[in-house]
Amino acid sequence: MKNKLRIFFAVSALLIFNSCYFPGYQSVSETSLHNISFAEGKWFVNYVTIDGKPFTDFSEYSEKELQNCLQDSLYLSYGKRKAIYNVPILNSKNLKESLSLLKATKTIDYVIQITGSIGANEIGNINIKPMKNAEKTAASITFKVYEVSTEQLVYSHTTTGQLIVENNSEDVLFGKSAQNIMKKCLKKGMKQLKKSGGCEK
Repeated sequence: MKNKLRIFFAVSALLIFNSCYFPGYQSVSETSLHNISFAEGKWFVNYVTIDGKPFTDFSEYSEKELQNCLQDSLYLSYGKRKAIYNVPILNSKNLKESLSLLKATKTIDYVIQITGSIGANEIGNINIKPMKNAEKTAASITFKVYEVSTEQLVYSHTTTGQLIVENNSEDVLFGKSAQNIMKKCLKKGMKQLKKSGGCEK
């Protein structure tokens, strides 16, 4: 009886493992944009936004991680360490004006901006429907640091995660949702940012 149970569990585990799909991750850094040091200056961290919308869980995670590195040099767009100024989500249209206004305040040295996007969200954590066509889930997180005094981008790093399931799959599939892939991208990107800033080896 015990042997039969062992065989049953072993076969079940094998079937589940064969039904699991794992995303691949790729990190890309813009050449030479790693000249940052958390040991100097005051740092402002904006809300984390996903496709333009604030994402509270990711913002709180980023605050906690960067608080360990920057301590009293960390300023936020919300919460207990909310700065007296408001910095919009920086883009090509408002970048120059926003950094110029921030420069005039003489209160902050660097702005950290974390943004994400969902490229596709066709595969959830558990999928029971047959897949007649190839489907995928993809997401990315980008970390950028702007130096206020020079009004220049001094750090840029993007992590992308992607999961693809081939067509004609009839099995129950265990995959990852876009949000879970993005969360992993955030953790990978944060580790690289902390390493570049001298906070983590």
